[in-house]
Formats: sequence, structure tokens, C-alpha cells
Amino acid sequence: MPHHWDLFFFRGNEKKCDFAAKKIEFFPLQEVNEMWAGLGYYRRGRFLLEGAKMVVAGKDGFPNQVSSLMKVKGIGEYTAGAIASIAFNEAVPVVDGNVIRVLARLKAISANPKDRLTARNFWKLAAQLVDPSRPGDFNQSLMELGATLCTVSKPSCSSCPVSSQCRAYSLSLENRTISVTNYPTKVVKAKPRCDFCSVCVLEILNLERNQSGGRFVLVKRPEEGLLAGLWEFPSVILDKEAGLATRRNAINLYLKDAFQVEPKKTCTIVSRKELGEFVHIFTRIRRKVYVELLVVQLTGGTDILFKDQANDTLTWKCVGSDALSTMGLTSAVRKVYSMVEAHKQGSSVAPDSSNRAAISRKRRIS
Repeated sequence: MPHHWDLFFFRGNEKKCDFAAKKIEFFPLQEVNEMWAGLGYYRRGRFLLEGAKMVVAGKDGFPNQVSSLMKVKGIGEYTAGAIASIAFNEAVPVVDGNVIRVLARLKAISANPKDRLTARNFWKLAAQLVDPSRPGDFNQSLMELGATLCTVSKPSCSSCPVSSQCRAYSLSLENRTISVTNYPTKVVKAKPRCDFCSVCVLEILNLERNQSGGRFVLVKRPEEGLLAGLWEFPSVILDKEAGLATRRNAINLYLKDAFQVEPKKTCTIVSRKELGEFVHIFTRIRRKVYVELLVVQLTGGTDILFKDQANDTLTWKCVGSDALSTMGLTSAVRKVYSMVEAHKQGSSVAPDSSNRAAISRKRRIS
């Protein structure tokens, strides 16, 4: 089901959809990001907000057809079809990886499902099959069939309600060298790109104010690209895997340029500790993350960091541990902070060998 336009669960009630869109429209983007934290595909949260604003700004209420839904920011063909058929009973198809697998086996289609022309043909086929009287139920049933019975590697053909009409199943019975799982064609996935990142958790103490703990610097990522507009600890992307000295040199240069944090000139280093490393998986990136904790006392206090910036243009900020614990942060940033907390408590956090860190995946097709 769609990940971010769950408004279609208000089946057949446009007033509820309008109300939900209006509620979301007033949320600040930062609040949306915080609620979205840990779900992956973070731009969808931003699209949800922008789409809600478009709906509220329009004069025709919540769109109830594929043609109008497709004009809303963040809604593509799949999501539009799901909303229109399930919430508003429009006889339109919904095609995801599960549906492609079911249709490919039903018609014994061996073409590459990733091919653009083949993908369009699956949409056309699904449109021919959709039940005009109950399109929402039909689409959900087709997706559920692929998710539960017509699975990728172990289809339950004997339990399948459409096995008698399945061309792939029929061929497998006629010829033992043919398997239902031959359909659709297996697509070799591209290996994720590997990169390396050095993260510096910069904690600033203010001993003059008798603070029991410091404040942590967070940097806001650019509004476009990976993890757009989200907050993270200061970090640098490395050209290749590097030793401690190289990583610290890169971090030192970054801290100097970005925050005027320079030992012996603008700050005193209280402590600097390497905390460990872990691997974080994005959709197409396998990132090795090195983490260190740098605790400093600034010569001029934290005011020196913000003196040339207005509140509405801040690209970074200082927050206390209490605020940091409640912020909507990505799973990777939370992993970093958990390493900091473990260090302060005198324990250690083992590398995430099971890769429970957020692994974003699209629906499986093969």
C-alpha cells in the first residue's frame, strides 16, 4: 500500500479526506520530519505536506480521480490508482511488485519487468482485469495474492484460487524443467555503491554556567538530495576508507570552516574519543560510518557560532541532550547518538551486524 497518502483509508468520504489534508497543511515541515523519522524515503514526508497544501489551496476539494490525483505533489500512478479505486471506487488498476509477479505467472510473461515497455504492458493488462463494480477490493486482493500465496521463491500453487487459469503453473505441470518461479524474469540488482563517512559528535560545554552536560551541534542537510532537510551531526564524506589521522584531519578542516571551531584559538578540547563504526544501508548506498565524540569549551561561548546568522536561516543549531532524545532523527543519526550515550554510561555499542539500521527497499519484483 502507499507509504504516505494514507488518506484514502477514509473510504468514500471526501469530507474526512479534506479535513485530514487541512490538518496536515498546518504542520511545520520540521514536525512532519519528526513524525516521519525512521521510516525511510524521507522526501515522502515533505511531499505529503506539499501535497496537502495543494489540495487545501484548490477549489474542488480532495481529488477523487486518477487524473486529478496525479497532479498532487508526491502522488504517482500507483498511489493515485490505490486512492481512486479503494477510496472512491474508480475502476482503475494498481500495479506493484506483487501484482507484476501474479500477472507475469498468470500469463507466463517472461519479459524483463523493469523494462519500461513491459511495465506499461502490465498496467494495461491490469486495467483489463480490474473489476468495475469493486475495483478497490479487486486491487487489494491481487496485491494480497502476490504477498501471501504467489510469493517470490515459494509460491503456494496448490492453494491458489486462480491456479487453474495460471499459464506458468500449467507449463510447470507439462514440463518439469519449467518452474513457476521462472516468471517473471529475474533482474540482477545493481550492487550498492560503497562510501565512507566520518561523523563528529560535537559537544560544547559551558563551564561558566555550571552546566552538568553540554549542548550538541546539529547540521541541517541541503533541501535537495539524500535525506533532504533533515538534521544530523557534523560529518564529512571521505574519498575512500581512511585511518584515524586522515579522518580527524578532514573533520578538523570542516569544523574550522563551518563553525570556527579551532583548537587553541576558538576552543579548548576537553576530550576526544573514537567511539566505533557501523554500516548503514540506503537504497543504493552502503555507507561505513566512523563515529567520534569531541567535547570542547569555546573561548567565546556558543554565541560566536550564531552571531552572523538569523534564526530563519540557520543551517545548524545547538541542542541539549533532552531535546536530542525527543527529536525526529533518522535511524543512522540515532545509532550515532546511542553510541555517545553508551560511552557516557561507560558501556559500548556493538556494530550493527544485523543491519537493523534503516534499510530502504522498494517492493520486490523478482
